[in-house]
Amino acid sequence: MHLLVSALETARRSDEPILLHVSTQKGKGYPFAEAEPEAWHGTGAFEASTGAALKPAGTLKYSEVFGRTLERMAETNDKLVAITAAMAIGTGLTGFAKRYPGRFFDVGICEEHAVLFAAGLAAEGLRPVVAVYSTFAQRSVDYVIHDVCLQQLPVIFCLDRAGLVGDDGPTHHGVFDIALFRSAPNLVLLQPKDEAELANMLFSAMRWQRPVMIRYPRGGGPGAPLPATYEEIPMGRAEALQEGRDIQLWALGDMIPLAKQAAQLLAAQGLSAGIVNPRFISPLDHDLLSRQAATARCIATFENGVVTGGFGSRVTEVLTEIGYRGACLRFGWPSQFVPQGPFDTMAERFGLTAPAIAERIASVMQ
Repeated sequence: MHLLVSALETARRSDEPILLHVSTQKGKGYPFAEAEPEAWHGTGAFEASTGAALKPAGTLKYSEVFGRTLERMAETNDKLVAITAAMAIGTGLTGFAKRYPGRFFDVGICEEHAVLFAAGLAAEGLRPVVAVYSTFAQRSVDYVIHDVCLQQLPVIFCLDRAGLVGDDGPTHHGVFDIALFRSAPNLVLLQPKDEAELANMLFSAMRWQRPVMIRYPRGGGPGAPLPATYEEIPMGRAEALQEGRDIQLWALGDMIPLAKQAAQLLAAQGLSAGIVNPRFISPLDHDLLSRQAATARCIATFENGVVTGGFGSRVTEVLTEIGYRGACLRFGWPSQFVPQGPFDTMAERFGLTAPAIAERIASVMQ
């Protein structure tokens, strides 16, 4: 340590550029972390004596659902290949890499190349699946649009950690992907409500023969069992989860529980709220939205992303086009860098709680 301090002091005194090369060991002092530095890049609760992760029994993270589903589909599809950018563990691809080493590619910290590489493989008849964190997909916007969407190549993008990621902070919050990608022509953009729907979305994406992007949050879902048999999801078709008369709540994936809580609070005030699982951000289900707009006095959207240019903006655009005269409300994160902190803490700070949402909706219904 004293040598490091001395080097820093030398650099501070210098009036010339200094390159200070510090050789570090990740996980220094904890044998399990030293032995598997990638696995310990970020970790939750664990047993200190064994290094074993502590998590509720029987629960699967979305990344695990993705990895298992991809392995299962690869059994019957030898053209399926997986690509990541130094995120094999985080995206759930370690099992696929061990089972199909010749069909797994880690291109290192270069998301742009991952996309271009996938485009080349797709052009030659393979079915590449690119798995990266949402926040790092931002680096590849140009490549997704020009090298995949423009060519209408069947590349599947799976964006893990979409939405707030808690303690990883503003560099890792995946809140901009919808606003960045929803306007890309030829791109199908989806978000699942649970683990089973993610598996079916992957299966469907493999059948659609066009660019597809699936976003899902960090951690686990509500606990839906994985399907024994996959089912293709009808293109552009939303799912009505709850009927309502006065209000329609369109909630993306992990925001459905929040919409349900808000609906219960509204019901206590005598307001009937329906809940819709959009599934598709693009193409949006215009038919269902138009039918609901004919009777609903308020349509509100929920997304784990920035509201500026996001899913809610798309819904509002459609409602404007059809001449909807009711209230349009959008609930999500503000267009700013959200600080580090647990989801619930940030939700309280930015008014993204069921009581605050119900109060705002009720106010426009008076």
